[in-house]
Amino acid sequence: MAEKTKEYECCALFKPDLEPEQLDAEIDAVRQLLTEQGGHVARVDRWNKRFLAYPIKNCREGYYVIYRWFSSKEVLPDLIYLLKFSDNCLRYLILDYTEKERKRRKRLGKGKTTEV
Repeated sequence: MAEKTKEYECCALFKPDLEPEQLDAEIDAVRQLLTEQGGHVARVDRWNKRFLAYPIKNCREGYYVIYRWFSSKEVLPDLIYLLKFSDNCLRYLILDYTEKERKRRKRLGKGKTTEV
């Protein structure tokens, strides 16, 4: 049976005291894991240091990195393990992007159009 490929999105928050080389290494580790597992990384957005709404692990700032990729769901446990046990990752959130889009369209009222 063929594996079903889905689009995923991950928002990872990294410690603010990382050197640029260390942050690049963390980003490349995730990208390498995704490609080794047969995924295709479509986009990686690296944001500047941002203030957090509340402290996380005694940090008030952090680097946000947004990954968007296509893969099967078999890559997710390895990615979760990598991010959960990384000393430099404060938080992460992985979304099934197609599910997110479907819910957003449903909430906005699919098929409703207005004429001018």
